[in-house]
Amino acid sequence: MKLKRLTIALSGKLFWSSLLISATLVADVNQWVPEDLVARAEKEYDYSAGRRIEDWRRMMERVANYPEDRKLEEVNYFFNKRVPFYNDDKHWGKIDYWATPYEALGTNGGDCEDYVIAKYYTLSKIGIDVSKLRITYVKAVRLNQAHMVLTYFPTPDAIPLVLDNLINQIRPASKRPDLDPVYSFNANGMWLDKMKGQGILLGDPNKLDLWTDLRVRMNNLGMDL
Repeated sequence: MKLKRLTIALSGKLFWSSLLISATLVADVNQWVPEDLVARAEKEYDYSAGRRIEDWRRMMERVANYPEDRKLEEVNYFFNKRVPFYNDDKHWGKIDYWATPYEALGTNGGDCEDYVIAKYYTLSKIGIDVSKLRITYVKAVRLNQAHMVLTYFPTPDAIPLVLDNLINQIRPASKRPDLDPVYSFNANGMWLDKMKGQGILLGDPNKLDLWTDLRVRMNNLGMDL
C-alpha cells in the first residue's frame, strides 16, 4: 500500500511538473513573439504579414508540449508550407542574405538558409536544446549546388535527422544520399561534418559574417537566443 501511495505521489509530481514546463514554454513563446510584433508586421509590410506572424505564434503555442519528434514535424511542415521559395537576388536584391524568421514571414519568401534559420530559432524556443540542432551546409548532389539544411541529433553520436525545404519528409542523414555534408554550426560552435556523430570541432561560429549579422538583427528584434 505504501509503494502504491508513493507511486501515485510521484506520478502527481511528474504531472504538475509537466504542466509547469508547458506553461513556461508557452509564456516564453508569447514573450518572444508578442502581439506588438504582429502589429509591427502589419505596419511594416501588410495585413497578411501580421496574420503570418500570428499563425507562427499560435503554431508554437500549440506544439510547445509535444514530444520532440512531433515538434520537428510540425515546425518543418509549417515553414515549408508557409514560406514560398525565392532566391536572394530576386527577393532581396543581394547575392546572399540570411533573413530573420520575422523577415521571411513578413516578406512572404525566402531561400534554403531562411527556412533553416526559422526552424532553428523556432525549435529552440519551444524546448529543444540548441546542442541538438545544427545549421548544416551541404552539397545538393543532384542539383550540383550548395544547399543548407537543419540537422537534429537525438543523441550526440546519433545519425542526425535532416529537416529540408526540398522534401517535407524528415529522414536520417544516411537516407539522404543526395546530400553531401560539408560543415555545420549552431550558437555553441562550428564543426567539420560527417554522416554520424558530432564531427570535428572547428571553432567559433561568430566568425561567420552572415551569422553575426543575422544575430545582430535578431537581437534588435529582441529575438536572439
